[in-house]
This record gives sequence, structure tokens and C-alpha cells, in this order.
Amino acid sequence: MNPSIKAVAAIVFAGVCGGISAQNIDIHFPRFAGKEYAFILNRGILKDTAQTGVMSLEGRATLAIPENFKGYAGRGSWAVIGSGNVDFIVNNEDFSIACEDSVPGKNNIFYAGSEENDRLNRYEREFLPIFQKTDSIYKAYHAAQNRDSLPLSFFREILPLQEAYAAFCEKSVGDSSYAAFFIKILNYMRGFGDKMYLPSEQKELRADFTHYVIEKMDVARLFNSGIWMFVMSFTFDAFDDETGWGEAMIKMFQRTAQQSAFEGFAKDVILACEQYGWDKAEEMIVNYLETSGRIASTGGMVRRAIAQSKIKIGGKAPLLSKTPTNALIIFYESGCEHCVKQLAEIAKRYPDLTKKGTRVISISTDESREVFEYHSKDYPWADKWCDFKGFNGENIKNYGIVGTPTIYLIDENGIILDRQSRIQDIKALNVP
Repeated sequence: MNPSIKAVAAIVFAGVCGGISAQNIDIHFPRFAGKEYAFILNRGILKDTAQTGVMSLEGRATLAIPENFKGYAGRGSWAVIGSGNVDFIVNNEDFSIACEDSVPGKNNIFYAGSEENDRLNRYEREFLPIFQKTDSIYKAYHAAQNRDSLPLSFFREILPLQEAYAAFCEKSVGDSSYAAFFIKILNYMRGFGDKMYLPSEQKELRADFTHYVIEKMDVARLFNSGIWMFVMSFTFDAFDDETGWGEAMIKMFQRTAQQSAFEGFAKDVILACEQYGWDKAEEMIVNYLETSGRIASTGGMVRRAIAQSKIKIGGKAPLLSKTPTNALIIFYESGCEHCVKQLAEIAKRYPDLTKKGTRVISISTDESREVFEYHSKDYPWADKWCDFKGFNGENIKNYGIVGTPTIYLIDENGIILDRQSRIQDIKALNVP
């Protein structure tokens, strides 16, 4: 079995514990009496805290779906501070979850009133022996992979498992439940698609999974699944060039009917483009979004991305207090790991930048004066700016900042020479 798929499988099996709701979820975990908890719902890369509280002396709590999550279909978590969490499906059901033990797991958590979670658990119980036996055979194969070809004994052992998996898949045909959707995605990630793939068929598996994600998968359901980033990261590796990936993302946008998922998907995809430096893909996606009629006319990260796409290298830099010249501008957020590294790099190179006559301007997206001043006090340059409006600040909007860090290099005429997320990638600086 592919090692990366096996790693994901371990995460998946560890996290699949049942549950469900859309109105109220009653929790009864006596061993966690008096403990602080959080109720978390997944949205793309975010885990939104829908509710916090303290378990009663009997170990009870009621989780309520907030109004802004009305109609939510996805996966949630009941997380006890410092003690792990229980994951479950949330899909328009009132139900209860109970566990008498101090270490909750798949075999000692019980649900009442949740067909979705019961169904997911049934699917898991049926699939687990197939997975375990297949994994055992594949391990034996890898131990003897110096062979020129697979031995006949491998095929004799694997054939009954292929037939068992085919029968398992047949049971979910026509099943529109969230549980059936979720198990299908999990099985792709475990190396099982619409069939059981052999070790020699990994390219076919990837092509099959990519086709399913781009052409068929319910984007809104995936967006709320908690495994959104596992699947989206898979798509990066499926394309040789960013243009093909951009076209694939646009196809997915066109199939995403739910507006909240569409907007969240747009934010996450733009962030991915920023992170990977995929400017061509970002331009394609932003052009589509701008003409889609589905993005608010003002405000928000997608609007900032549209603004940024119009700021071209070789064009005039937008205003700050005035048009900047001979300047290196870094937009950052205090505490952001990548920002901290880039600010340190700039500080290290600051003497050489000063000798070249390059002015350094750091612009923070912080909303707290205390946080900003604490983190910026040791920067060696004079121009340390923050208006404490977060991503709604005028400079942030003028430059269309989507993610941090974002670094601009401006020449003596106010022309943009480069935009990168790392100072090391700005070749025109010519500093060590």
C-alpha cells in the first residue's frame, strides 16, 4: 500500500468516531464531569468554534447548532481541553452521544437517534477487516519487493479481498447519506477507490481520485468534512502545471451550488495560490470569480485578491501615504510563523539594504496595538505601520493583500519590480 496513503489511513481510523446533528446534540461522558469543552464545526481549512462550556457534575452537556450554521451538513467535534476529541457527522438530526469510559474510542461510544453516524460506523466495521487483511498482504509484498514480478500467492490472497471490496462498494450505490459520501472519500485516501487498486496501479488510483474530485464530488460536503485539505493537497500533485490545476478549480467552482461553500472554497484556493506562488492559476481563478456574479462587490479576501491581481509587476505601485519609491514593503501579521522568518531575514539584510538606499516599510495586519508594539519594537527600520483595522485597513486593501507575508519591491520611479512571499526570491534586490 502506498506509504502516504497508509499515513492518511492511520489518521482517518484514529479520528472516525460517530455522532450527528443540526439542532441539539446531548453529550453524556461521566468521566469528563466539570471539564471545559468546545464544540467545533469544520469549514474548509478552518475549524470554527460553535460553542464552549463546562461539563456538568454528571458529565452532561447539550451542543446546539448556531443560527449561522443552519442547514450545516458535515463533521463536527466535541473537544475536551487537554483530553482529545470525538468526531461525528452533523446533518439535521437531534441525537445523543454517550461513553462511560475515560478513554473514548470507536468501540465504546454509543449514539442514539443518529442514522448517519450509525451508518458510518456500520460501513467502518464492514470495511476494517478488508483493510487490515489487504494491508498485511501489501506489507508482505513490500518485504519481498526485490522480486521481478508478484508471486501467484499474492494474487490468490488478494482476489477474495477484491471481491469482498466490490461487494462492499455495491452496498453504498444509491446511498445519498453523508456517511456514504464520507466513507467513499476516506477509502480513496486509503488506496481504495471504486475498486481495490494493486501496488502497481498507483497512477491509475491518482487519476481516478482526481477525476472524482474535479468532475463528480460534492464540493459543499467536502468543504465541511474536516478532510478538506487532505483532498485539496492531493490535487496539487495531480497536475504538472498550475494552468491545468487552475482550470480544474474553475470546474469545481462551477459545480458548487451552495454559496457559503463557494465563498469559502474561493478563499482557500486563493490562499493556496499565494502559498505556492502560482500566479498564473491565481489570475485565472480571480478572473473567473470576478465575472461569476457570486462574490460581494466590496470587502472580503476574494475582493482583495481581485484587487491584487490588477497590481502588476512593471506597473505603478499603489499609494501608501504617497507613492513609495526605492522601497521594500512587507505586509505581515504578528505571530505568523512565515512572517516572523521573513522579518528576521529582512532585519539581517537591513544594513545592506540601507547602503543601497532601499527604504524598508513593514505594514502589520494586527488589530491589537499591544500585540503590534510588542512584536515590532525591535525591528531596526523606522517605518513600522499599523492602523489596527486588520485586513480592512486602507493599505491592505490598496495592495489587495490576501495572505501574509507579502513582499513588494518598488524602484525609484514607484514602479513595482517584484512581489514574493520570501525576500530570498526577489532577485532584483542583489543583497546577500
